[in-house]
This record gives sequence, C-alpha cells and structure tokens, in this order.
Amino acid sequence: MQQKTTFSLFLLYVCLISYSSVTKAQSLSGTSHKLGLSLNLGTTPGIDVGYAISPKITARLGYSYFKYNTNTTAKTSGEEVKLGGDANVSIASLSFEYHPFKRSSFKLIGGASYFDKGQIAFVVTPTGTYKFGSTTFTPEEVGNVQFTVDYGKQYAPFAGIGFGRTIPKRRVGFGFEVGSYYTQTPKITLTGDKRLSSMSEQQAKVQENMKDWKYWPVVNLRLAIRLD
Repeated sequence: MQQKTTFSLFLLYVCLISYSSVTKAQSLSGTSHKLGLSLNLGTTPGIDVGYAISPKITARLGYSYFKYNTNTTAKTSGEEVKLGGDANVSIASLSFEYHPFKRSSFKLIGGASYFDKGQIAFVVTPTGTYKFGSTTFTPEEVGNVQFTVDYGKQYAPFAGIGFGRTIPKRRVGFGFEVGSYYTQTPKITLTGDKRLSSMSEQQAKVQENMKDWKYWPVVNLRLAIRLD
C-alpha cells in the first residue's frame, strides 16, 4: 500500500509540473525547452521528469523500482546448494543536475531520495546428504540459512556525475550517470534452523562487519526525451 501511495504521489506531481510547464512555455516567445523525460536502465531502473529552472540547472523528480527473484544452484566450499533470493527496491527522489559548460553535456548531480523499500534476501539450502560423525542427515534434516540486508524506510542524500541532458537539445538524447546514495547502516538478519540453527549466533558479528555499508552505488544508462 505504501509503495502504491508513493507512486500515486509521483504521478500527481508529474501531471502538475507538466501542466505548469506547458502553460509557461506557451507564454514564452523564444524556443527555450522546459520539460523532459528520462528512462533509466542500470542499478536503479526507473523514470525521471525534468524541469529546466535555467539553461544550466534542471530539477528532476524520479521514481525507481526494482524487483527480482531467483532460484538457482551454486557451489560453496565444494558443496552444491540451492540458492533462493529476491531483491525489492522502491525509491522516490528529487535531484538537480548542473551543466557547468555550455557546449558540453557533462553534469554534476545532487539531491535527496526516500527509500520506501530497500531489501535483499537469500535462503541457502543444501541439496545432498551430510554426514556428522556416524549419522547421515538428509537436506530436510540439515535445514537452511536465511540472510537479509534491509535498508528500511529512510531519507538518503545523493551525489553523482554524468553526461547527457534530461532535457536534450534534440528530441531524443542518451546519457550516462554514476554516483551513490549515502544511507544509514542496513539491518542484518542471519538465521538458521535445525542443524544450522547455530548460524543465528553470527548475526551480531556480521552486523558489526557491515556497519560501514552506507553507500548504495548508482550506475545508469539513460534515454532522454524532450517533451515540449
């Protein structure tokens, strides 16, 4: 429900800014372009709507959504295991891009985002039998290990650089951006059941080791479309 609410507010803002921009553009005698839309493909896939405040500064409102599930097998310490995982990310952002050079598409980017969701979870399950002493256990008797990294709901600043304009000079343009969110330390959950229940004792140690995981990298290719 929270995700739907965030996306509904985003759409409402897009409608309002589109109406305002078109109205202003109609009153201008020049050919200045004010509104653009960008599609992102990369670590934070989604869309941005841009509004030109000046020839060098563009305000952007964006929404990123990513959900992925996987079920596969992998080898660890020479043993084959089942690996099930999912990632669920939902981010709304307000940022500004600044083009310091008139004849270049190079830009500096800064802003803030709201993480509605930011979670990555894995479940590791053995596929073969295991022998402990003189006793052999089936995979069901051994159990599994569950590991979750959760950034929760939070506000996070963002900084980056790139090439390409959200409002291209031509109708369509391409770009590239790289940067990072600065987040709070994620919450770690590490549990095991049955024969692997002792894994839960390692949770505090893993949480301490990941206390500096405060950077969420962003690398995106962008397709920009001028709307006016």
